[in-house]
Amino acid sequence: MEVRILSPTVGRASKELTVPTVIPSVMGLGGTEPGQDWIGRDLGSYHLLRILGTGGMGIVFEAEHRLLGRRVAIKTIRPDVANDHSFSRRFLLEARAIASLDHPGIVGLHDFAFEGSIPYMVMEFVTGRTLEDLMQVGRLAAPGLLRLLEPVANALDHAHAHGVLHRDIKPGNILLADDGRTLVMDFGLACLAGFTMATDPESFLGTPDYISPEQVSGQIVDGRCDIYSLSAVIFEAVSGVKPFPGRNWIEIASRRLLEAPPRLCDVCGDIPPAFSERLAHGMDRDPEQRPESARGLLSRRSASLQPGASNGRGSLLAAPARTSSRLKALLRL
Repeated sequence: MEVRILSPTVGRASKELTVPTVIPSVMGLGGTEPGQDWIGRDLGSYHLLRILGTGGMGIVFEAEHRLLGRRVAIKTIRPDVANDHSFSRRFLLEARAIASLDHPGIVGLHDFAFEGSIPYMVMEFVTGRTLEDLMQVGRLAAPGLLRLLEPVANALDHAHAHGVLHRDIKPGNILLADDGRTLVMDFGLACLAGFTMATDPESFLGTPDYISPEQVSGQIVDGRCDIYSLSAVIFEAVSGVKPFPGRNWIEIASRRLLEAPPRLCDVCGDIPPAFSERLAHGMDRDPEQRPESARGLLSRRSASLQPGASNGRGSLLAAPARTSSRLKALLRL
């Protein structure tokens, strides 16, 4: 059995792809956690060492090439959704999206292959922590945060220039690597500009706290949906609260559609109004009112993004013992 996918491309004719359907019994459903019984096994040329993370669609393993000894991250489809053709399609489109991009701010893809009927991606293995981990410590200083996110903005602009939208920018998908890089990861919801997304709760895509109003309402999206999400991330990282808190995703989505974006300076008295206004533009309900690029949102050349010196309340409250001195200094600027 196979799934035939008509995958759109940018600047060239569409190409039909054939993807074998994954059989759950091959993946192994006997473990207490999806993929747990895979640890210690081989997948292609790679030996699976441990689970790095799981999501709604995939499992990510740390693995090692049996001959070269190189450490990599391997992502494959979760066994409990393996027979869902829509997940197979999204998994392949994710791989194609990453393969079309070559940027130091995006976790790189080495290969895409099948082990029997099991699709998997071989990706760059990067150690570090996510922005979400750092935000659990406390509020972050705005100037240092913007500097930290510059590679993310550049990576998003690069992706948009190639017609690829991330559609799930959130703190957990921004990786602060131990080698000093800041990277965008998890293109599991990536699509090409001009596509819509389903709004049925059963197929709700994205993270409600950060997705744009046009994603919620199923409108055609472009790169400005990622700009909205990045603005929402900045709002939460600087203030310590989400821009539209709610008891469930329906309330969060409704507030995003019906209410004007909150002003950061109303939440944090130490934030200059000009900075707050610029951030509110990034979360405007009308995409036409948002900055045209992620880099434009963060540009230090813009006076509206110069919050000035912090009075201390906007600084990182504390730092994990393993946080590098470079990162501590950067966030205390």
